[in-house]
Amino acid sequence: MAKKQKRKKSPKDAPKSKSSPRSTALIDFLNKHPSFFPLMVLLVLLLIFFNEVMFAGKTFLPPDAITSRSIQPFVQDALDRGIYPLWNPYIFCGMPSFASLQSAPFVDLLGDLFRGVVWIVERVFPVPDFSRILFNYFLLGLFTYLLIMRKTRVRVIALFAALAFVFQPQVISFTAFGHNTKIATAVFIPLNLLLLDELLQRRRMRYFALLALAIGLQLLQAHTQIAYYTFMMMGLFVLYWIIESAVKKQPVIEISKTLGVVIGAIVIGVAMSAWLYLPVQEYAHYSIRGGEKGLDYGYATNWSFHPIEMVTFVVPSFMGFGGQTYWGQMPFTDYPFYMGIIPLMLAGLAILLKRRDKLVIFFSILALASLLVAFGKHFPILYGPLYELLPFFNKFRVPSMILILFGFAVVALAGIGLHALMNATKESERQKIRKYTYIFMGVCAVVGLFLVLGRGAYLDLVGSSAKPLGPDAQEAAYEMAAADGLKLLVIAGITGFLIIYYLQDKIKINAFGIILTALLVADLWLVDFKITDPKPKTESKEYFAENAAVRFLKRQDEPFRIYPVYDNKPETWYMYHLLQNIKGYHAAKLKIYQTFLEKTKLDPQYRNLYGMPPFLSKYINVTHRDGQPAVNAIAPDDISEATLQSDYAIVDMLNVKYLVSHYPIPDPRFKPVVQGRPSVFENTGVLPRAFFVDQIEVVKDGEKFFDYLNSGKFDPRELAILEEEPGFAIEPSTGNQVQVTSYDIHEITLTAEVVKPALMVLSEIYYPAGWKAYVDGRETKIYKTDYILRSIFLQSGNHDIKFVFEPKTFTIGVWSTFGILALLLGLVVYSWQFKGGQ
Repeated sequence: MAKKQKRKKSPKDAPKSKSSPRSTALIDFLNKHPSFFPLMVLLVLLLIFFNEVMFAGKTFLPPDAITSRSIQPFVQDALDRGIYPLWNPYIFCGMPSFASLQSAPFVDLLGDLFRGVVWIVERVFPVPDFSRILFNYFLLGLFTYLLIMRKTRVRVIALFAALAFVFQPQVISFTAFGHNTKIATAVFIPLNLLLLDELLQRRRMRYFALLALAIGLQLLQAHTQIAYYTFMMMGLFVLYWIIESAVKKQPVIEISKTLGVVIGAIVIGVAMSAWLYLPVQEYAHYSIRGGEKGLDYGYATNWSFHPIEMVTFVVPSFMGFGGQTYWGQMPFTDYPFYMGIIPLMLAGLAILLKRRDKLVIFFSILALASLLVAFGKHFPILYGPLYELLPFFNKFRVPSMILILFGFAVVALAGIGLHALMNATKESERQKIRKYTYIFMGVCAVVGLFLVLGRGAYLDLVGSSAKPLGPDAQEAAYEMAAADGLKLLVIAGITGFLIIYYLQDKIKINAFGIILTALLVADLWLVDFKITDPKPKTESKEYFAENAAVRFLKRQDEPFRIYPVYDNKPETWYMYHLLQNIKGYHAAKLKIYQTFLEKTKLDPQYRNLYGMPPFLSKYINVTHRDGQPAVNAIAPDDISEATLQSDYAIVDMLNVKYLVSHYPIPDPRFKPVVQGRPSVFENTGVLPRAFFVDQIEVVKDGEKFFDYLNSGKFDPRELAILEEEPGFAIEPSTGNQVQVTSYDIHEITLTAEVVKPALMVLSEIYYPAGWKAYVDGRETKIYKTDYILRSIFLQSGNHDIKFVFEPKTFTIGVWSTFGILALLLGLVVYSWQFKGGQ
């Protein structure tokens, strides 16, 4: 006899809700905007994670952040005076600041929009400085969320993927170590792929304009390498789409049309970045990354990812985590390439259950390809051909940086895998999942137990590495690895238990997704908090506080440069105080200046064990007495006269008036003017910023200049080395005089009284891509002089001279960028308003 079924209550039977109008409005809002809540979860978690830099008055102060902060006073000073800074005179005797991507104010158009909103909000209440960076992290999560939502249509899964990508340690490290342009550029990785897929599926004006706009905005974030890797990903996706379309026997004409639309969007997007990349491309010809050859292969493949370091995907501290305990084969690192146990496990599930899915195949290929490229010199069969054949590929170093695509691919696969797991209804599918889970847990157990119990074997492995550590560092590395091994056992065990429990229908689907997401965040945060180390902002101010040396140097008037011979400050520190330096730091410095540094042994690679450059170590040596370092002066007769005279010529021709050193410089030529740590020494033989020479010699091979210089017989007062016939003759005269009347970053004016035809040398870097010289209002030729300097010819008489930096590529780029931006925005509006989104 059938059981009598209970009558379901009709809406009329249900008790009437006593919800207030406000709660009803909130419910209606959430029903209409179901993604609002998960995105608020993303935002709140970001605020919690970065709470110290958002609300507690702290900041990140790593070495690379110091470099970016060192340039801020120079940039702000220029902007305050109504000058858009293109040239930086404060490092390396001058170099392009904009074209070298050292500083590009307002080029980040998305950031400009955000700053505009912040400016309005700040009229009411203050907004933390870190808000712009937090906004980038939120956008990265948002675009990842949208991409995974498009595939799975499940909000908890999209949130899981967004959090998995945003809190990956390598992504968190971008900001922790001052690489803010990396996170700003990485934001567009999921967005560009999403828009590209939409455009390939539907040739609509809206997606065409949005993709072009996204490409242009990404390039304007000013991190070329990550943008380049994004293009590699998009190219791989298009190639995969072409093959898939051909297999499905799509009409060739339709494939061609779609391909033409995609290429058009990419070309327009690239053209939109002309403001930045026309000057960048022009500068590349003169930088160490320029020319057809690009970077040296050995230099380019530094920071190649060794296959053994893949263990850090599951055990972040296996290679010592970073810093002093790192024992891997990269020169150094500060963080592991960890992605979390759960995303890796779910990514494997996607490949197991959805191996014929279009996106699973693509993301699997992307993950494998990016991993193999990251191996760099350890996998030359792939990296070598890419280096030789792929356009612009040889301009980049740090192959491991492409692991951002590997991490992205794993996250996308994890989202798809979680969706497959949640929708596994067939017993055959569930059986596969159970078997896979047990195997994965078993592998994790083996690795975890090896680390927890295998102390001796681990220490033997560390001791035999290419970068052996001291006993204390080895022990510290093991303790961290063992702790991570234990964490691996716990996280893998809980995850496996949850999956088995879910497959037995003992936990609801939403609860399963929420618990798994919470476990993911906990796992990643345990690693992330080891990377971040915010400091009080007062420490930042104290770090750049003026010392006695700086106070003295800032009181001097005429243009001069300094040479920090031996100092405990980073090489860009003095730039913060607007002091011109012959040293500095930049990953893509001018090629001629890099050669000059190497040939004159001013490059840091020539420092001795105590950090002294040859310039200083020729005067003193360091010995140990009773275990303490002691400084001993070298007898004058033991110093090579050629070396001495060569070093004099270097500092004189570069207008080095003051040398800064913690050690004494026992040479009467360098007079101490400030005592302390550091002390300041005045170069009594310094040449002024502009001077005349008595004679000219032409040397076609520019690098032969160093034969003159190193001989010890070269005197920059008497002789100038040119690399082309000047077409004029000069006569020596003691009556010739020149004076700098004004000096600014883009304009140098001088007055000269010339008795006899002369060559005037200006101690500024030779850079023909923008610098022009005018004598009495007429442009005149600038000659490359003494390998790195400039000179011009002057006839007899009184002259007004002006050197002006005005690169045409900058002007053309600005007009191109804003013209294309206006066009694309117009297309977006038109497609929505008049074409219904077509």
